[in-house]
Amino acid sequence: MAELLPDPVFFASLPKVYASGAVILRDQEDRVLVEKPTYRDHWLLPGGHVDPDEDVRETARREVREELGLVLEVGRLLTVDWLPARPESGRPMGVHFVFDGGVHDAADLEARIVLQESELEAWRFVPEAELGLLSAWGRRRALAALRVLRGQESADLFGFGGS
Repeated sequence: MAELLPDPVFFASLPKVYASGAVILRDQEDRVLVEKPTYRDHWLLPGGHVDPDEDVRETARREVREELGLVLEVGRLLTVDWLPARPESGRPMGVHFVFDGGVHDAADLEARIVLQESELEAWRFVPEAELGLLSAWGRRRALAALRVLRGQESADLFGFGGS
């Protein structure tokens, strides 16, 4: 029996999707590490967009290494967020994965962090009440991930449909 090959016309007709991987990195006081990029008005969780042929967990690991100079194991998947396409802006659909970056000694991390100055201007630990520094969608992701870490809900696939 002949092997069926993928239909290139079918695959070309599918919508484009971009993906990103980020981490929730916490200190002993349950504060969350956030970073201020040079190219956005709001703060972000450490992470970034998936490179071609890259596993999303590896993306999160790579981005933490590139942005903060930290070599960390990236733990379990906490949340997945799907965002719809925005044809008016040219943005395709997106899927964003947030992983557990673990709990770390704040002083130890402060001594080890080497900020990627070409992309980031600052980083800091913030309590949950200050996660409003993130964009609305970033805050929702971070809060959902914290609920999963506390056992208040299980990891789930969900979409906010936000900006």
